[in-house]
Amino acid sequence: MPALAACARLPTTAAEADQIHALLLKSGLPRSTSGVYASTSLARVYLRHGRLGDARKVFDGMPDRTVVSWNVLLDGLVRAGDLDAAGELFAKMPERSVVSWNTVIAGFARHGRAEEAVELFVEMTSVYGLAPDEATMAGFVSAVRGIGLLGLGRSAHGYVVRRGFSLDGALGVALIHMYTRCGSMSSAYQCFSTVITKNVEHWTSVIGGFAAHSHPEMALKLLAEMRQLGVEPNGVTFVAVLNACSHGGLVDEGFKHFSLMRSMGIRPSIQHYGCLVDLLGRAGFLEEAFDLANSLPGDQGFVTWSSLLAACQSHGNIDMAEVAARKLADAEPSHGSSYVLLSNVYARAGKWEDLKRTRSRMEERRVLKKPGLSWIEVDGSVHSFLTADKAHAESEDIYCMLEDLKPNLISAGSDPEPFVLPEV
Repeated sequence: MPALAACARLPTTAAEADQIHALLLKSGLPRSTSGVYASTSLARVYLRHGRLGDARKVFDGMPDRTVVSWNVLLDGLVRAGDLDAAGELFAKMPERSVVSWNTVIAGFARHGRAEEAVELFVEMTSVYGLAPDEATMAGFVSAVRGIGLLGLGRSAHGYVVRRGFSLDGALGVALIHMYTRCGSMSSAYQCFSTVITKNVEHWTSVIGGFAAHSHPEMALKLLAEMRQLGVEPNGVTFVAVLNACSHGGLVDEGFKHFSLMRSMGIRPSIQHYGCLVDLLGRAGFLEEAFDLANSLPGDQGFVTWSSLLAACQSHGNIDMAEVAARKLADAEPSHGSSYVLLSNVYARAGKWEDLKRTRSRMEERRVLKKPGLSWIEVDGSVHSFLTADKAHAESEDIYCMLEDLKPNLISAGSDPEPFVLPEV
């Protein structure tokens, strides 16, 4: 069945896949050795067209399955975001290759279940004794980034160096991302410098890191260096660059690079316009930011209006904040950010009745905002906490230490007292 295998690689329509499936069933081929190969190819076709249910039917109809057959369906479940089903399938696999482990580790890391990805990596290496390859380490490093374990990330990097793995591909990008996420820009840049053949993703990762950590000059310097070396930035790169300009208050530079992006044939996305709104808003140009946000299509308003509302909060512009909040609520009725940000604006201005009405609307619409979660790594262990959290066994000692640190924070120019909304 080489023709069917070719169909899995070429852009086959869903209708053609159905016809091939019918021919397979009529011929009775699925029950033969070559039929396993053909059915696996057919499952790939269905998965490429997003027809997970049909792919599962093909898989379930195979009396004998190879590890490749299992991996094809496993990859399809992970790509579809059905991690629970992927986990169940993985547990049933009679044989797991390194590719199988790589699929679940990377998938769980990518879909926000980083701790489970780390546990899978430990199981793979410690329980089953399998040696991770470059793809394994890329997924594992992404998981480490997700939970912010810098120490574990450094250990992973050390293993990569000892094994002589190349950083020219996804693994190098993952390491740079991990270091930037964990706040170690010196390590991120050092890792970036050791990459022999840097692609656009390497450059974008390190530029985005410097942008996020408020080093706009370095981000712009790297962009210029990138272009001099003949690596063309893409739309994601320019999102990072515009963020750098926004955090640095570099309004002229931001619009200069936005124009550069367009001259390079890159079509601006809502993320780029959101960066411009944020750039103008942070710099205090609220009217200009409002006009830009208002000129964009209504179905793309969440990013821009949330940026403007945050700027209104910072600059205390109540009238514009109310308009931005209405626009944001229209764009995302179930999202709580518009109500929370508007509540903060009213509270800072002492408008308690308006604050009370806003909270009442939240309750009426049953809009909930998940509390922010922070974490810190101490001696290799991650401790997570909420605002005013007292769940930790040593919380009393922790708060005593924070009280002792207050004078030092004040002398350094920081305000340790959080702004807390009063009960109304």
